[in-house]
Amino acid sequence: MALATLTDVADRLGRDLTDSETRQATALLADATALIVDRFPTQGVTPTSSAAAVCAAMVVRVLRNPDARRTEQLDDYSFTVDSAVSSGQLYISAAEAELLRPPRTSAFTIVPGAPVPAP
Repeated sequence: MALATLTDVADRLGRDLTDSETRQATALLADATALIVDRFPTQGVTPTSSAAAVCAAMVVRVLRNPDARRTEQLDDYSFTVDSAVSSGQLYISAAEAELLRPPRTSAFTIVPGAPVPAP
């Protein structure tokens, strides 16, 4: 089951999804969920509202720029999309990854048997 719904995607997109976008978004939601759960396994067990928001945001990025256009120009008109948004790829941004990480409860962690760094 996906971490976000088609309604979550439509709400963040600001409009209803077309039939073709609905089919694409359904597949993208499953892919985004897999990416999130693979990297942050606890989100698959006890998903947070942040996980739903991140999952929907990942899909919206692709739907807003499906052809991965970076720039568009015609005569005096020019339009440039931020490179972080223009990839057309489904990915977890650094800011989104930070939202998905479990909260830190201490300054550091001691791992028994961990290799000691060389001086």
